[in-house]
Amino acid sequence: MVSRVGSFAFEPVGIDAPKGVSPYELRALVATGARGRTYLAFTAAGQAAAVKVYRFGIGSDPMPRAHFLRAATVARSMHCAVAAPVLGAGFTMHRLWLATAYQPGPSLADAIFQYGALPREGVRRLALALTELVGELHLVGLSGRGLVPSDVVLTADGPRVVDLGFVRVEIEGGGGEGAVSAAVPEDEIPGRYTSGASVLAQDVRDVAEILYFAATGRTLFGDPGDILRPNVGNCPQALRELIAAGLRENPANRPTLSELAAAASTAGVPASTAASWATADWLPQGALRDAQERAAVVTSIHRQHAWVAAGMLPEAELTTGSRTPGLDRGQEIEDRRPSEERLTAADLSKSLARKVWRKRPSPTERTKPTP
Repeated sequence: MVSRVGSFAFEPVGIDAPKGVSPYELRALVATGARGRTYLAFTAAGQAAAVKVYRFGIGSDPMPRAHFLRAATVARSMHCAVAAPVLGAGFTMHRLWLATAYQPGPSLADAIFQYGALPREGVRRLALALTELVGELHLVGLSGRGLVPSDVVLTADGPRVVDLGFVRVEIEGGGGEGAVSAAVPEDEIPGRYTSGASVLAQDVRDVAEILYFAATGRTLFGDPGDILRPNVGNCPQALRELIAAGLRENPANRPTLSELAAAASTAGVPASTAASWATADWLPQGALRDAQERAAVVTSIHRQHAWVAAGMLPEAELTTGSRTPGLDRGQEIEDRRPSEERLTAADLSKSLARKVWRKRPSPTERTKPTP
């Protein structure tokens, strides 16, 4: 059964779920993607976790798999509030898996697709979050991740990056120009990869593309210099110039990460202005409700399983929505299709957003902006 309150509910785990692959007990199906499925689980301490189990064949090559596990180990040592903490990773029963702290909220791709561009304050906070994350990634040697909007989740507490592209970079060798982590020699320091100026310049461009997308509600087509016009998108003026500069074709003409961060900070801004920014809405109301509903669903699922363990609730009454059995009766919808064939509205919007993002023209196909 799928119980819905508002517009959101998780899907049931399904009888074909890869149980036993990770040490986590799978409680609900969060999403289905091209590389695998993501499930909701809980740690022994009750922390919600997103467990991604990759499809057969991903990670079958020992060398890229070793790079994946090394990168995940390094990521666990990071101290960055923007990145979803990595809880564990492994290769069991010929399946690669990765567990991170679950972040309740829609992805940036989903939020833009469903609710439109972020408010000005949202773009500013996103710029601060992404520059902080990329700076930390370069410090620990995990540069060139090729971040995309679907990697970013908009929680009620702020933007969070939930996917650092371990499969995209370490397994598939992607991540953008200058990404070299997949080709690291076997005897290289675990998880530490070359991080040169070219890689940082590409990371700056990735951040600028995401900010352009968040401010305008569209992917980058044509002249990126249109962000300089005040009537285009929702963006502080200081950030407009840095976003446009970050999208320049020549890496040498792009701004530094610190310049991007400075343009988004409140340094040098009058206290009254900074205070108004801090209290302004940074998320569309629909996206905020979405994040709150997801958090409520997670709390409900955890509570229900605790009741089952205590013998207070029959296992047959478990739901994957925010309805609590016995307290409120939401509409029940039964879906008898195999879980592999089920797609939620969020899955569909994410799939479409990824297709659009992947089909965006290369820098050489666009009209060159003024350097």
